[in-house]
Amino acid sequence: MKRIFSVLLIVLLVIPALGTTTFASSTVKAKVTESSTYFDGEQRDLNGFNISNNNYFRLRDVAEYFSGTASQFDITWNKANNAIEIITGQAYTPEKKASSNYYSRNRNYSATLSTSKVLVNGQLQSITAYNIDENNYVQLRDLAVKIPFDIEYDVQSDRISLFSKVPDHAYRVKTAVKTESNAVSSYFPRWKSTATSYLVNNNDGTVSVLEANKEVTIESYNEKFELTGNKSIPFELPIFGGFYSGEKYNYIAFGQENREENDSKEVIRIVRYDKSFNRVDSVSIKGGESYTVSPFDSGSGSMAEAGDTLVFHTSRTRYTTEDKLNHQSQLTIIVNTQTMTVTNDLGRFQKNHVSHSFDQYVLFDGATHVLVDHGDAYPRSIVLNKGNGTSYNEVDLFNIPGKIGANTTGVSIGGFEMSSANYIVAMNTIDHSLVKEYTSYEMVGLEKDQRDIVLSVLPKANLSSTAVNHITLAKYVGTNQIASIPKLVKITDDKMMVLWQEFDKENHPGDLKYVLIDGAGATTGGIQTIKNFVLSESSPIVSGDKIVWYTNNKGSRLFYSIPLN
Repeated sequence: MKRIFSVLLIVLLVIPALGTTTFASSTVKAKVTESSTYFDGEQRDLNGFNISNNNYFRLRDVAEYFSGTASQFDITWNKANNAIEIITGQAYTPEKKASSNYYSRNRNYSATLSTSKVLVNGQLQSITAYNIDENNYVQLRDLAVKIPFDIEYDVQSDRISLFSKVPDHAYRVKTAVKTESNAVSSYFPRWKSTATSYLVNNNDGTVSVLEANKEVTIESYNEKFELTGNKSIPFELPIFGGFYSGEKYNYIAFGQENREENDSKEVIRIVRYDKSFNRVDSVSIKGGESYTVSPFDSGSGSMAEAGDTLVFHTSRTRYTTEDKLNHQSQLTIIVNTQTMTVTNDLGRFQKNHVSHSFDQYVLFDGATHVLVDHGDAYPRSIVLNKGNGTSYNEVDLFNIPGKIGANTTGVSIGGFEMSSANYIVAMNTIDHSLVKEYTSYEMVGLEKDQRDIVLSVLPKANLSSTAVNHITLAKYVGTNQIASIPKLVKITDDKMMVLWQEFDKENHPGDLKYVLIDGAGATTGGIQTIKNFVLSESSPIVSGDKIVWYTNNKGSRLFYSIPLN
């Protein structure tokens, strides 16, 4: 049944068998609460009670679920002073023997006023406390101001929501649809997959979040990151292949498998929308012309445009070959957007052929497009191709040791941008000298997959592998930390930002790191640290005078920003 939620929300602290506590004579009834409880948007099961129409919860649960956030705090019991001591900003230390009391909703319990003191960061707090079954309970709203964290209550759903403190320059926002987590991890996949979350700069101070799950959803936010509207678009084919926000139009790629190798079957459709996401037209690619069995397979895909030319640089699994295998490679599609027709040969082996291609990027340098792939075979390198669809200049940016076709490579690309004089790839890499053998599944001899943050910089004036400059921004190999795949954000022609997330060896997320670089990849300041910021799959963008991105995590969405001035 629904219970009235008072302005005063109270939490319980369990301190089992910690000595004698003196209690006042006032005793009231307590019943197990029926309210659901959420932490940062994620539902949690808690021991909770209702006392005199106020809801109470186990403080140690609150400490555990806030651990690792901006609202984390630890708890100790000071027997000599008969005091509960709370230290903010410290990770929670679990009880050596956790309480396992079971409480029935069908009976009443006795709650007695307690004389135990409560200290927050050494300061005595005036907080009313209760005791149930030798466990101490204290008021939550008083603590929320001190720790701090936020509390909301939804009467209709009987839902209590607790939110960790939002760091400076971050914003917890409302969503129109249920969020799916897109936070980065310390896991390095052998190959990428299509990104399903994007942040769009609408060039008027507003931004839009586009996500592809069972349908494509677009949620718009104003300058204050307030939700102002939303729209949904059905998939036109079963597989989502990527999104691109162009100067005048938006583009979404869809695809479907062609295991039967039907030449006339549509395998990829690139759909054009206006800036309000109203459908305009599309272009289709058939199985026979592209030799495609599975579109977008084991790759990320990227689009770019210049004038009336759109390039979609993606991946595919090809038709069965003489060795009875379906080999994977890149697929580069060039579209004339005036006529919405494909203008290049999509054959089995394109002029910029990369096999296997596990990640793809494309930019335009004037009217010429520049491609980057993560190859594990032909070539086995991070490779750049600059050309026009009929001919390319190929440059190996980072040669990868190991046998041809071994899927494990020990490197991952995080971004590709160009300055006025250079092409710059942000990536990470292991210490390859530690690897005895690269196989399709492991790097033999490598105890821990730790990778340094590295730039590969190629001068535009010298498209040769001997001209590539490798710059190590941060070393993690052999340390007690792991760094995520880095992000690369272009601010101006000669100013960029590289960002990455740190993790401990148990894969718990740590600090965000970032550094500014110039057009040659040289750092222009020290590496900066921001606590409680979380990177996501969605690439950061420049919006006004700040770098902005969003992250879905634990059922809620936060926008993060880094001021540029």
